Parts: sequence; structure tokens; C-alpha cells
Amino acid sequence: MIINSPIFSGSITQAKSAYADLSGSFTGSFTGSFTGQIQVTEASFEYLIVSRELDLGTYTTDKQQITGSIFISGSTNITGPLSVLGGPISVDGVNVLDTAIAYAIALG
Repeated sequence: MIINSPIFSGSITQAKSAYADLSGSFTGSFTGSFTGQIQVTEASFEYLIVSRELDLGTYTTDKQQITGSIFISGSTNITGPLSVLGGPISVDGVNVLDTAIAYAIALG
């Protein structure tokens, strides 16, 4: 199914075996899963799975604010600087910065 320049209001429920190519504007909700690329101004997810990559912003100067808690299971790779404002970085409940300073003082 291909729908060009749709303007929807309400909700769309689609069978898992169906395929839709949508472009245009949409207001409402999707029930089920979404595969592909999506560009939105604002979205709310009760449960979001990102299987490969999540880009926040387009440029290296873009800053995204994440409010609340984030739980990351597995490894995390960060390229570039990491700034933490207003709180510590802890690993297994141990403050990393405090530990690094204590080791530096102890080793002189």
C-alpha cells in the first residue's frame, strides 16, 4: 500500500504482515511495529526498541535534553566529549570521579 501526501486524524491499526509507505503529515497513533525511517517533531513511546542506531540531532553542535532516567544494558561507545551536569557518574554504585581523585591522591 502506498499513500501519497496523507493527512490522517485518528488511529491506524495495520496487520503485521502488511506494508505501508507513508509520506506527508499524520496526527494520531500507530498500533503495532514500525520499520524504516521516521521523522517527527514530537513523539511519545511507552516502550521503544532501537535495534541498531539512534541518532540525536543532525550536527555535532546539536544538544538534546533527556529528562528522567536511562538504563543501558550492554556496552556503550561514546565518540567525542561527554559532559555531565549536576550529578556524578557511578559504576556499580561507585562514583567514578571521586574514585579517580582518591587514586590520584594516594599515588601522589
